Amino acid sequence: DITVAQAYLQIVLARCIGKLNLVEKSSVGSNDLIYQTVSYISANFKKKFSLEEMAKDLGVSKYVLSRLFSKTFHRNFNQYLNDARLNYACHRLENTSDSITNICLDSGFESQRTFNRVFKERYKISPSDYRSTCVKEMLS
Repeated sequence: DITVAQAYLQIVLARCIGKLNLVEKSSVGSNDLIYQTVSYISANFKKKFSLEEMAKDLGVSKYVLSRLFSKTFHRNFNQYLNDARLNYACHRLENTSDSITNICLDSGFESQRTFNRVFKERYKISPSDYRSTCVKEMLS
């Protein structure tokens, strides 16, 4: 089925992108806002926080951060944050037998309903189907 193939391709691409270092510390100063932003999200994606809170912690306005996301990452804050959370959740789905509820909460999502919706929007497959597919691939 072409839809299933597209979904798997999106998952593979998202996983590859997640493994890339979008910003290396050696290529930008540690005071650089892009590096600070990436570091902040990497350190805090499991927690609930808003663009406003992040901006306050980084000492800039939320408008500066909002422009940074759209110009640098070509997505908004929520999309970037959800991508970080989904990347972590996919890793957990592939490598643990933890419940999907525990994985979604540990990944920073407030509810399994939200997690399932965001996961399916992004990958066109449910988290449980994703896990089943990973298990089948490991066994073959």
